[in-house]
Amino acid sequence: MAAILDAYLVAFMTENLIQAIRDVGDPLAMALGLEILDVQCTGKPAKPLVRLTLDKEGGVGIADCEQFHQSLRRTWEITQPEGPSCRFEVSSPGLDRPLKDRKDFQRVQGQRLRVTLQDDASKPVVVIERLRCVTEAGLQLVDDRSKVMTERFVAWNEIIKAKVEVEF
Repeated sequence: MAAILDAYLVAFMTENLIQAIRDVGDPLAMALGLEILDVQCTGKPAKPLVRLTLDKEGGVGIADCEQFHQSLRRTWEITQPEGPSCRFEVSSPGLDRPLKDRKDFQRVQGQRLRVTLQDDASKPVVVIERLRCVTEAGLQLVDDRSKVMTERFVAWNEIIKAKVEVEF
C-alpha cells in the first residue's frame, strides 16, 4: 500500500511541477517567439531533470534553446524560491519528430509527409505526399511526384503515425 501511495505522490508532484514550469515558461517562450511543445520531468523530486522541447516557425536553433534556457533558469529561481532545484534541458523537436495533433500538422503545411494509414481491412499503408491543407476533419494530401498529380483526403482517425519526410 505504501508503494502505491508513493507512486501516486510522485505522479501528483510531477503533474504539478509540469504545470508550474508551463506557468513560468510559456510567457517566456512567447516573448522569444517560441512555443513549448513538451515538458517531461524525471529524476528525484528534490532535484528533477526537466526536459523541454521548443519550436517556432522556421525551426529552433541552438541560440534559441540557450536563450530560453537561461531565461527560464533565472525566472524559475526568482519565482519559485521554495520549489525544487530543477535541472533544465532544452532542445528542438528534431527533423523526424512525430506529428501528433492538428497544430503540429498546421505548422508543416506545404511540406512532404510520411503518413502511416490504417486501411479498412488490410495492413497499414505508408504514403509519402505533400500536405496541402489541414481541416477539422483531417488532411488534404497531394501526390506531386507522379506524372498525374492526385489528391487524397485522410480523416484523423485513419492516421496511425506521421512525420515530415526530409527533402534534400
